[in-house]
Amino acid sequence: MTLGRRAKTPLLLAATALLASSPGPLAAQSGDPDSGDVRHTTLVAPPFAHTLGIHRARSSHLRLFLGDRTRFDDPQGVAAVKFASADDPEARSDDYQLTLFGVNAGRHEIIYNSSMQTLAIYGERGSGEGRFEAPRGIAATVDGRVYVADSGNRRVARLRWDSQGRKLVWAGEWSASSPFDVATDARGNAWVADPEADAVLRFADSTAGAGSSVLPPSPIAGDRWPLPADLDRPTALAVGDSLDPWFHPSEYVLYLVDREGSRLRAYGAEGEILAEASPEGLERPGGGPGRFGYLELDYYGNVYVSDPLASVIYKLDPGLRPLAAYPGPGPPEEALDEPRGIAIWPRFGQVFVAEREGARYLFVGTDFKADDPLEIRSSEAPPGYAFDLFLTERSLIGAAFLDAAGDTLAAVDAGTFGPGAAIVAWPATGWTVRPPDGWRELARRIVIETRATYSSRKRFSLVRSFGLVWRDP
Repeated sequence: MTLGRRAKTPLLLAATALLASSPGPLAAQSGDPDSGDVRHTTLVAPPFAHTLGIHRARSSHLRLFLGDRTRFDDPQGVAAVKFASADDPEARSDDYQLTLFGVNAGRHEIIYNSSMQTLAIYGERGSGEGRFEAPRGIAATVDGRVYVADSGNRRVARLRWDSQGRKLVWAGEWSASSPFDVATDARGNAWVADPEADAVLRFADSTAGAGSSVLPPSPIAGDRWPLPADLDRPTALAVGDSLDPWFHPSEYVLYLVDREGSRLRAYGAEGEILAEASPEGLERPGGGPGRFGYLELDYYGNVYVSDPLASVIYKLDPGLRPLAAYPGPGPPEEALDEPRGIAIWPRFGQVFVAEREGARYLFVGTDFKADDPLEIRSSEAPPGYAFDLFLTERSLIGAAFLDAAGDTLAAVDAGTFGPGAAIVAWPATGWTVRPPDGWRELARRIVIETRATYSSRKRFSLVRSFGLVWRDP
């Protein structure tokens, strides 16, 4: 990914603002748990050149661009999109430049960046065109459609992006009982979680060329997706579509929060339950109660879930197995503050998070856990070596063995491994630095480096050192 050198400050402020200085091209992230300076790298700050070190946006930052016109007041849903109308296919330098939309529910409005240098506001309190009442979720598509769950007005507001005027315009509405969140797929459908109706509604937008053999077009009134009878007041949702070029899994899946944030399920295209998770079953810093908020999916289909009660973001794999509970990048002053809406632009792994009073901008990073000392297993048929890690992201892994003086005895690029429990293995012929005779007796530590496969790959790596023990067959 190529990053420009000009800070895009308004881009950050517009619904999720943020970006901190990069930890450098090679950053060993560690810390003393007792000091509160533990570094969490499941998500990492984008490089300094991209943002000039702006870490998060508050109302004070917003005033620099909009004066007294607004302030952050109960932020909710977030959407990030690269409109086709703003994409020059001959220029790679603009691919990461997004339009962001943030629901400012307490002010009944949408804040967005009308350009890379300016912010704008759409909406005010009311019930007519261009007005909202306690809006919640928001979604946007590359062809210029924007949908808002206008909860208080019992409708889904349909907006369009005016590429010439670089502004939102009213395009109509769909009725719903009490819509909370909205998501879109690559087939022209808008999906709406409606807690009052105990339903997920599917609307086919006639302007989007909807329809597929997997999910046929629905009537414009919105049909109900067939879901189990125990569905209970659904709120947040996210849709993964196999036709989306930036969604890697080859399946169609719906992730849905219900039961007042106490349950998250994955459903297949026919409404069958694929997996389930609850806050009680997930570890989080500090313990205490938790509640699921909003959802988002990344390129690999991993699920990000905000928890405003515990002030963390959970990262789960596509099967809803836990990968990490992310409380923020480091010490208490960097902690997440009641995270709400999440938006991920999956092409580059750009992550935007709405907080209680503001927003952040992060990149998909990687983190891992390993025993210390780390057990290194050798094998004879075929000859090779292996050790165990737990990864929070699909990662490129390298390792180096050091002697007592800290000099490198041997090194290997082990390859790419998926998230969760991973057996990192390589053949005895696979060294990038071949070990000398008797090297095992000299080896005292192993240094492991991991990089995400996209997003932060060229800007960040996680490096940690461990003692080692050998286990022979």
